[in-house]
Amino acid sequence: MNAVCLITFRPNKIWCDFLNLFKYKIFIIIDDNDFDLSDFTNYNNITFVKVDDEKCKLNGYIDTNFTLNKLISGWDKALYYFGVEEKKFEFIWYIEDDVFFYSEAALMKIDIQYINDDLLSNTIEISDGNKNTWHWWRVNIDYPPPYYNGMMCCVRFSKKMTECINNYASKNKTLCFIEALFPTVAINNDLIYSNPDEFNKIYFKYGVKEIINTNYTSDDFKDEIINPNILYHPVKNLNDHILFRNS
Repeated sequence: MNAVCLITFRPNKIWCDFLNLFKYKIFIIIDDNDFDLSDFTNYNNITFVKVDDEKCKLNGYIDTNFTLNKLISGWDKALYYFGVEEKKFEFIWYIEDDVFFYSEAALMKIDIQYINDDLLSNTIEISDGNKNTWHWWRVNIDYPPPYYNGMMCCVRFSKKMTECINNYASKNKTLCFIEALFPTVAINNDLIYSNPDEFNKIYFKYGVKEIINTNYTSDDFKDEIINPNILYHPVKNLNDHILFRNS
């Protein structure tokens, strides 16, 4: 059984209207525990999940995203939920809310092609962990080098991958930045990982794959022909999601 997990600060009806039609079981992890869900009661295929911060702390699910300047984020809550409370799914798609894909069929096609892989993501780079490169000065990871990193805003986990993340959290009482954590954990546990071509349009900034020292805003791929089989990031304006699906 497969699931799709959308990670968001607060749910948006554009995403909910889209996901509610899926055959996959849908979960939306809500980072803002104070958000009022009274206007979201008519989405029968969506499970809205709020996780108390203390549960994450007690189980070591912390520190996955330093860019938000908070110890516990939606990623910590999502990984905790599927690592501790909801373990029945063989594969889970974790998707940040500024990732665009055309339809459920895009995910299904990838699932059919990669039936045994434990981690699917964008390309992965190898590193010695030099603190003067990338974000390594902010990352402490409980493995010897080499280390690995990549864009992890949209990934697919197997149950084995989920178990390895849970074991890491249990042992270390913390996680670390997901862009280093996921590939490094997968490779050090001899898991199967792949970087499908469908992930190649996942950038930290539109059209740019290298991290640079600049303030950047989201671009929206409006100059491109949208391929219905491809995953895109970032597309922060959700109205553009509608535009692309209708184009």
